[in-house]
Amino acid sequence: MFRLLTALFLALASLAPAQTIGIAITESNANNYDADVNQALRAGATITSLTLFWDEAMQGNTYAPELDWPSIANSYYPSKNMGLVLSLAVIDTVADRRPEALRALPFDDPRVISAFIAYATEVLSRLEDTNLVTISIGNEVDGVLTTAQSWDEFSNFFKAAKAAVQAIRPGAPIGFTTQWHAFQGPHRTSALEANTTADAIFINYYPLDSGFHVLPPEGIATQLDGMIAMAAGKPVFLTETGYPSGGCGASEALQTQYFQELFSALETRKAEIPLTMLVWLHDRPAEELAFYNEYYGVSNPCFSSYLGTLGLRSHTGQNKPAFTWLIQQYQTH
Repeated sequence: MFRLLTALFLALASLAPAQTIGIAITESNANNYDADVNQALRAGATITSLTLFWDEAMQGNTYAPELDWPSIANSYYPSKNMGLVLSLAVIDTVADRRPEALRALPFDDPRVISAFIAYATEVLSRLEDTNLVTISIGNEVDGVLTTAQSWDEFSNFFKAAKAAVQAIRPGAPIGFTTQWHAFQGPHRTSALEANTTADAIFINYYPLDSGFHVLPPEGIATQLDGMIAMAAGKPVFLTETGYPSGGCGASEALQTQYFQELFSALETRKAEIPLTMLVWLHDRPAEELAFYNEYYGVSNPCFSSYLGTLGLRSHTGQNKPAFTWLIQQYQTH
């Protein structure tokens, strides 16, 4: 859901060979990303993920990003022996991230599909040394796809885009992420139909009500069972989940309890949920929260406190109890 170009997903370890747990890396106020990566490494990190935005990479038909993140990732993560979870965010929650000239077209217009294939080819050619673990084509697409027609158009686009990406880099499971409530709302059928050609169901889940108040941690097992039942035999990738430590019903104790409840539930659901990503490493500063409020068009103070305290560590780099618990779990497995 989040726009940070440096937000990377790092696996802490696995509860079993079939299941990987990850954490999204956000920087502390020390502005030393490598040191933050080392925090994850000391907890047993083995894979990373990178989110890229289509409209930030293309100038007309030319690949010309301000920063060439795929090349940077390719030069850095193989040396860390880390695989990559790649997200090509053609949609990012509330934003259509296609280049501006394409946004008026239906997603399944041949010009959109052709332009995406050219973009994906540029990105994937720069990641030739990197082990791609999964690829997501769109992040929380349900935020933009609000009609049955738009879902149908995206479904057609995804089918063609997936085939092209799979031909370039075969082997990695390919899907697109949606928020969990997309499978419970009026477009549930459309979301399921669009996932027909996906290799797994990619779901982002945060235990919040509509006003961004946190829900009880012990409810996670019920939610996971609902995801498994909905997926009807396909694997579920829990591509984002987290719990704030402050504001609107949250606390550090409840944050710790959430991860304890989550890991306990995952222990008996290893085959059905092989990948879970935790959001995120460090709390976010006020200036970033102001950006997010504008980006998502939300002024609710509970939204800011939720985003601002999702970190497993403070913005100044201090461990919260949840992170200490995670380290202890992985150092004893």
